[in-house]
Amino acid sequence: MFKSKLIRLFRTLDDSECRLFKKWIISPVHNKHKDVQMLFEYLFTRQNISPVTTQRDRVYSYLYPDGEINMSRMRHIMSFATEVLEDFIRYKEYVSDEQNAKIILLRGLRKRKLKKDAQKQEQLITKFLDKEEIQNENYYWLKYKLEVEQFRLHTEGDRPSNTNLQQVMDSSAVVFVLSTLRYACISISHQNLFKTTYEIPFIDTILKSIEEDAFAEVISIQIYYACYLSLTQPDKDRPYELLKNYLIDFPDIFPPSEYKEIYEFALNYCIKRLNKGNKKYAEEAFELYMKGISNKALLENNYLSHFAYKNIVAIGLFLEKTEEIKLFIPEGGALLHPDYRDNYIHYNFAKFYFSIKDYDQAREMLISMEYDDLFMTVDAKMMLLKIFVMQEKFDLMESFVKSFSQFLRRKSELSYHRKGFLNTVRLIQKLIYVYTKEEKQILVKEINSTDPLYEKKWLLGQLEQ
Repeated sequence: MFKSKLIRLFRTLDDSECRLFKKWIISPVHNKHKDVQMLFEYLFTRQNISPVTTQRDRVYSYLYPDGEINMSRMRHIMSFATEVLEDFIRYKEYVSDEQNAKIILLRGLRKRKLKKDAQKQEQLITKFLDKEEIQNENYYWLKYKLEVEQFRLHTEGDRPSNTNLQQVMDSSAVVFVLSTLRYACISISHQNLFKTTYEIPFIDTILKSIEEDAFAEVISIQIYYACYLSLTQPDKDRPYELLKNYLIDFPDIFPPSEYKEIYEFALNYCIKRLNKGNKKYAEEAFELYMKGISNKALLENNYLSHFAYKNIVAIGLFLEKTEEIKLFIPEGGALLHPDYRDNYIHYNFAKFYFSIKDYDQAREMLISMEYDDLFMTVDAKMMLLKIFVMQEKFDLMESFVKSFSQFLRRKSELSYHRKGFLNTVRLIQKLIYVYTKEEKQILVKEINSTDPLYEKKWLLGQLEQ
């Protein structure tokens, strides 16, 4: 019973939902089975829901203390109980969707031939839409449904010459275009991460219609259009500039979660350009990150992503914003979720000291710490290895290389990255035994031909010195 759908659903109820559901199950409108009420009373009175407390024979004995166990009857009661709980969840979803509830009421009034009341409801929804700042896909979907209800309301029973059919079709087109563009952007980002491909229906037609100013007045579509172009034309500046300006000029046109999603698309564009060697976009990315923190665009439940935090420090150090980053590490760290805070502040301070060549301080921090995140631990160990080389602590380095290599070989979860790290450690070890010009040339050739390899730039820089 513990693995049943009934228990899975029941365990998702929070305290306020439990209080409401207790009232729900005693109402004959929602539950006509006394046995179902008793089953939920049993579940409510358990201190915890576990495989032991939900054993079928134990629950059955509670429901029917004097009856012989009948599992067929028990399955029926569980089935009825599941239906009651599903109805409750549907109700919760309905009442939480205020916009849709407005349209449903309008539809109900129309179907009951209460034309005056329906028209008043129609006016209320229109006023709501006129005042609404958020104009995303849900907004235009509500607008479309309102146009449909208006058409039905004013055409039932007669055949008027003037209708809002054009508005119905226009609203439908906006919803379709906006939805397609949004998920096109998401799919492009997804396929870049997971090496998959998606066919985006009608995308060429949609792009052509936007280029011909078909949706010039719909800012949401223009934002996603700029976003789509920046993702599909990563070597062009103009789409990104448009997207950035839209994000600055229209920060309230999307709900926070969707605005954050688009904001991160802009950041990913900057990081892609930076990775291709365009240093201008390091400043762009840093500016976007800091703006995203100040306007809370990058915060979720008032927390900053630890990935974003780590990126900000890395880009700031790349830009040599030393004093700014020294202040940001503790201040930005305070915005991290407590599960990540201490580790990430410690790691990024070590990275900070390494970047300003305070190797003693960096070494002291790194030598005593192993992080919860595996890749952060590997990066910390790699930093420590480079410090040993630059400080010429070759005795410490030899034993460290041995233990680090063993660590890498044990970590199967590193997957294909493991070979790159092991190659890097091997070549760093070779670095300290280069004495002649010929040996240097041989090692340069090996570094350039080794793949995968991390820290190539650092290795070649050490040889040049």
